[in-house]
Amino acid sequence: MSSLSFLTIIRINVDFDAKGSVKFFTLTGGLIGVGLYGLSYTPAPFRGFLMVFYLALISGGLHLDGLADASDAFFSHRSRDEMLRIMKDSRIGTFGVLALFFVLLGKYLGFNAIRNPLFLIFIPIYGRFVAVYLMKKLPYARESGTAKSFFKKFDIWDFLGGFIFVALSFFLFDPALMGMLNASFFLWGFFLFSYFKRRIGGITGDMIGFAIEITELFMLLLGVFYGL
Repeated sequence: MSSLSFLTIIRINVDFDAKGSVKFFTLTGGLIGVGLYGLSYTPAPFRGFLMVFYLALISGGLHLDGLADASDAFFSHRSRDEMLRIMKDSRIGTFGVLALFFVLLGKYLGFNAIRNPLFLIFIPIYGRFVAVYLMKKLPYARESGTAKSFFKKFDIWDFLGGFIFVALSFFLFDPALMGMLNASFFLWGFFLFSYFKRRIGGITGDMIGFAIEITELFMLLLGVFYGL
């Protein structure tokens, strides 16, 4: 319930448990994906617009804000401390605007091109799964911040939901195809980990939002490429 309250605009009156919510990130992604699946039956090109709008709305723009702030920081080519300062700045710069434009445009085109609507359920799952992976592999980069309360010593239960959904994909789609797609996903996650570690040496809430957004785009376009 805490995961749903944090990752979406849906608020449930329970005691908020940041650390305990992490293991339900991928399940929350699946619930978000069900909404995408429902919208897949609307006619194109409205389908793509409605899906992009839905993802922005259901998350309260949280991940898009992270995408913009992190893009401004990464493409500034500044020092680590300067990049952290830029991410803290509420103002959006040129690179943030460009990142929002290209990611939203890419999603719009991808949503209109996808053939198997069932795959849409997995798009938000992959995004949240990579967030959990990065939160396990990287330390929090600030002394304090909103996302710091989610960090803890992780165990296998934090990943169980993600692995279940990955395993389920082999039964719902062509196993050979999903083998290549999921292998690409895990390589992508490692690439993000390596990039964040090299540039920042840790991770922030903005970087988590950045990772979720571009992973959703990456997996969506990969699904289109593989004919899903």
